[in-house]
Amino acid sequence: MILAENVTVFNNTECTSPEPIICRLQSRYRTVEGICNNIFEPLKGAALMPFRRVLPADYSDGVWKPRKATDGSELPSAKQVSEDVHRQSYEEDHDFTVMLAVWGQFMDHDITATALSRGHNGKSISCCRSTDKNFTHPECFPVIVHEDKKECGKCMEFVRSSPASTCGFGPREQLNQASSYLDGSSVYGNTRKLQNDLRSWTSGRMKVFITEYGEQLLPPNKDPLDGCNEEAEMKKGRYCFLSGDARSNENMHLTTLHLIMVRQHNMIAGRLSSLNPHWDDEHIFQETRHIVTAQIQHITYNEFLPVLLGDSLMKRLDLYSQKTGYWNGYNSSMDPTISNNFATAAFRFAHTLIPSMMKFLKDNNSNPEFVEMRKMLFNPYRLYTCGGVDSVIRGAMNTSAGKSDAFFTPEVTRHLFEKNDGSRRTGGQCGLDLVALNIQRGRDHGLPAYPRWRETCGFPRPRSFNDLEGHVEPATLQRISKLYKSIDDLDLYTGLLSEKPLEGSILGPTITCLLADQFLRIKAGDRYWYETNEKPQAFNEDQLSEIRKTTFAAIICDNSDEIESIQLHVMHSNRKVGNDRVSCDSLIKTSLDPWKEEYDTAVTAAPARSPTTAS
Repeated sequence: MILAENVTVFNNTECTSPEPIICRLQSRYRTVEGICNNIFEPLKGAALMPFRRVLPADYSDGVWKPRKATDGSELPSAKQVSEDVHRQSYEEDHDFTVMLAVWGQFMDHDITATALSRGHNGKSISCCRSTDKNFTHPECFPVIVHEDKKECGKCMEFVRSSPASTCGFGPREQLNQASSYLDGSSVYGNTRKLQNDLRSWTSGRMKVFITEYGEQLLPPNKDPLDGCNEEAEMKKGRYCFLSGDARSNENMHLTTLHLIMVRQHNMIAGRLSSLNPHWDDEHIFQETRHIVTAQIQHITYNEFLPVLLGDSLMKRLDLYSQKTGYWNGYNSSMDPTISNNFATAAFRFAHTLIPSMMKFLKDNNSNPEFVEMRKMLFNPYRLYTCGGVDSVIRGAMNTSAGKSDAFFTPEVTRHLFEKNDGSRRTGGQCGLDLVALNIQRGRDHGLPAYPRWRETCGFPRPRSFNDLEGHVEPATLQRISKLYKSIDDLDLYTGLLSEKPLEGSILGPTITCLLADQFLRIKAGDRYWYETNEKPQAFNEDQLSEIRKTTFAAIICDNSDEIESIQLHVMHSNRKVGNDRVSCDSLIKTSLDPWKEEYDTAVTAAPARSPTTAS
């Protein structure tokens, strides 16, 4: 390690990055990839690193083969578990809106991106075409469909996650392509090339596409093989979109939120440019990115997480933002790396929040248009229509979320990625089953069975199914005990979702434990956390005070086209007491006046900028 002029060069011994790592310790801004956030361990939390293990991996051979039942037999088919335990439900939670799930997916994609194994020359792997196991790709781990459910074929496509390089012997680990920091990478990307492609290189702004109606959309992705673009739509000049995350076209709500945050960036960049005409494009872009990332952190920890964890736990773990002043809780020994159990099981609970039908609303008083959720997937073309963006936003704020429990809409268990003609976007018959895929992914990643996680969280470890009485609804527990031969076979995902929720929360105790641990690490292990007092990355107190005024509602009002009224807490229903719709003009807005610099001061004291971030 060489230290000179606030530049640290780490002679990296990790085979994940053979080049020396250069850390500029006086950079105000994060690197794109998350490298050098921790100055003692610069790769900690960075993109393209393995997920963190809380418990040792559980593989049947101790190395890479998915686990079996404790008696050595095969575990029940993930599809059968989905069908028998996670049954169909259309029940909604009228306290919350779909915006809860949308924000959850948006910020999940900021911190997790599991890489899939690829075939020769990077081609996709097919696992269900060959009937001869000898000709099946070794990275195949298809979901077996039991005898009475074969109207959609005998197996469901499933390719194992790409193994991470760990430069040594040991069990198979998986690669997280995203950085573990909540750093706005969904908006800005986590590679310099992608970030450069998203920038307009004028006044710090990001690229947008202007429709014939004068509305701003994300820039088009004109790659015909991107997995989203449809030939008929391309002939009309309508494409899927390019953003900081390749999954932004997965559903129309998510695409719209990506757009809202890009509009937010450009709005702030425009104001900073007006306040500081002496700032160049690079300075405006990086400072705007700094602000928008802070706003994403603020909304996540003050509007989203309290719904999941409950008020008392948020206070006990000091997860809420400070009311005033700085937060001094950064701990360089705290590992923020996303855990395998979080990415593969715990945070996938939000799939229960997805309802069957989505609404589109032209205005708050019009009759809604109802659309099946499956028709929202990889289908962002409504956004090209006049008023399309606002209709999606209004619909999301006025559609109740699904109830958080062990049950799912058939839109995700039977019709996932199903086209309008009943075929599947990825080929084959019928749609996929997201719940079965989640269970199978946990087995692929070597996640230990559910009882060990209860013990890890400090709860009594169940030794039999009877030990879960009172913690799991009787009917669900009965179905679990019929499928699994032993309590020690129970998949983590199924166990977590089957728990009764804690009082004042939508989640059970074990999943709450796992989520709280990870979100504490994301905050306490981030040297660039927006409330830090560490210079040069710290905002001054006036700037921080303005960032704390951020609300999701205000961002929507500022960046929609014609939305004029909104509920203050957009993840909560406006039917809740005290959450009536109010005029957008009545909302408290963030002022950027504290960012105004005197020109003479700026010449000599402009914030330091890192080349690794500034490209």
